[in-house]
Amino acid sequence: FRNAEVGQFLLSQVAGIGDIALDTLTLRRNFRSGEGLVDWFNAVFPQVLPGRDDPELSAVSYSASVAVPERAAEGRCVVHPVFGADASVEAETGFAVIRDLLEQHPDDDIVVLVRGRSHLPELLSRLRRQGIGYRAVEIDRLTDLPEIIDVLALTRALLHRGDRHAWLALLRSPWAGLDWVDLHALVRNDRDSSVWELLHDAGRLQALSDYGREAVATLRAILEPALTGCRATSLRDRVERAWIRLGGPAILEGADAVGNVYHFLDVVERLEEAGDLPDVAELEAALDEEHVSSHANARLQVMTMHRAKGLQFDHVVLFGLGRIPRPPEPSVMSWFDIPDEHGRPLKVIAPVGPRAELEKDPVHGFIGKIESSKDRHELGRLLYVACTRARKSLHLVGNARVYKSGMRPDKRSLLHLLWPIVSETYEHAFDPERHEEIVTDDGEWLVPELQRFEAGWSLPRPPALPVTRDVQESARTPVEYYWVGSGARVAGTLVHRWLQLCTERGLDPRKLSDDDIRNASIRWLREMGVAEADSAPILDRTATALRRLGMDERGRWLLEGEGHAELALTGVVDGRIESVVLDRVRIDTDGDHWIVDYKTSTHEGGDLAGFLEAETERYREQLARYADVYRNYSGTEVRCALYFPLLGEFVEVAV
Repeated sequence: FRNAEVGQFLLSQVAGIGDIALDTLTLRRNFRSGEGLVDWFNAVFPQVLPGRDDPELSAVSYSASVAVPERAAEGRCVVHPVFGADASVEAETGFAVIRDLLEQHPDDDIVVLVRGRSHLPELLSRLRRQGIGYRAVEIDRLTDLPEIIDVLALTRALLHRGDRHAWLALLRSPWAGLDWVDLHALVRNDRDSSVWELLHDAGRLQALSDYGREAVATLRAILEPALTGCRATSLRDRVERAWIRLGGPAILEGADAVGNVYHFLDVVERLEEAGDLPDVAELEAALDEEHVSSHANARLQVMTMHRAKGLQFDHVVLFGLGRIPRPPEPSVMSWFDIPDEHGRPLKVIAPVGPRAELEKDPVHGFIGKIESSKDRHELGRLLYVACTRARKSLHLVGNARVYKSGMRPDKRSLLHLLWPIVSETYEHAFDPERHEEIVTDDGEWLVPELQRFEAGWSLPRPPALPVTRDVQESARTPVEYYWVGSGARVAGTLVHRWLQLCTERGLDPRKLSDDDIRNASIRWLREMGVAEADSAPILDRTATALRRLGMDERGRWLLEGEGHAELALTGVVDGRIESVVLDRVRIDTDGDHWIVDYKTSTHEGGDLAGFLEAETERYREQLARYADVYRNYSGTEVRCALYFPLLGEFVEVAV
């Protein structure tokens, strides 16, 4: 187990547990792996694992095993060499291995094991683009993807102008693409100003390169409206619009990457409140729980080597063996245990002193060497666990660097442990002419490629909409609101907004106080530019509609059920592009889909039935268009109705 002290198991063999003496049982029969694999384990791991047990160094020697007769003549290990540090080449090799296994063994299960999650993005992206489903076990998080890292920086920057890390990441992203020289010139020696303020400092802008100044000017023009918050605009919309204007979709390789960004935007929409986020850490925590793809019945699984303990698979692909994990953070204190003659641990602790003197402390240095040895032994055991998950075949995929002085993997990698066994295969596979471009000088620094738009890039115009014929002007006859004054129209807008709010948040109109209705409505009227002197009749009409709807059983039925509120759709009807907004789609217990249009008109005097019949005829064509668009969208038949909250009337309209 991770963080377990394997030395405790060795000591208990000798000293027992308390007063209880233990007998050691040696298990030799391997019931999992085929004979060919067992023989390979017996040949390889005596060279990988230490030659003798040592509790102090957590060293456990290898014990040879034997295959069961039922697995005779089965099992093989295949090495797939990769040369150089190009992750895309390694991903292509791993993808080819997986594809061949899936095609050649249609009834077998397959697993890809890696040392760390950061080794997977290229491979998983290739699997998704090729339509190969997989199950990712606590891996493949949304936040591991480069497109999400960029859009998260954009979101944090729009949320807070003082988020320095987010702003610097945004300037470094392909949308701006400032190099390190420009970034340094922009922010050096100024820790008090925000990056947004520095982007308006003429003196600092003058110190930038020509490309840097142009990129900053473009970025400022795009982000200025997005930074000016508006209660009527959601955070999701602000981020999406800025992302598109910056050219976000243009740098992505395929539709799956675009879909990942919209997955991110869905999470933002779920968490935002009034166009803002109460805590950006809540967003990042929620994103950690979001995974890119998961196919419950897929034969291919992907997980870390630690997660694979205790499991078994027909075919195992060890991917990224030449990669190394992120180095551990230095600890504040260091210690380790030395067992006494009875197996009880005695702690050796390095004294705490100035950090500058830490490396000179002999106790700290001794503990560091002990921990380094223990880590090397644990790495060997991790490799053993990963290899022995295989029943039928084991595939090793890892990259080795090619230098003028020779070929070798990184000393901190798993491939380094296997190098005495696999180096000959790598040497035979290497073609100096074919791989000439990857030979590098010893100790050469590799500079990552800076991706960015060319200077002068601008968002292209969208293609024309797919209409079947040109439409100069809609021939639809608009509904005439001849009886409705401007105040009544504004009241209708408020009522629609209230009914959407009640539907989406499960609010009961009967439980809304007069102050609740009045305060929110006044704020909305102010945003709509309605003068306070004109608001009294509008507020009265809005409150009356909500009160009467709350007393109407059919009205409450509309708000409480399953469906959609203010559903915006676009479709083709009779060869024309039609964009519609459906006030309410209510799905009843029988599965019928109702399109209900709210009407806040009133009727004074008699002949209410005649008034409702006239309204039915007035809106029949409009509801028919709604039904056509929604039917094409949902694939279901629909029923249509008008609802008059001020009258408490629900009228079905045949379309």
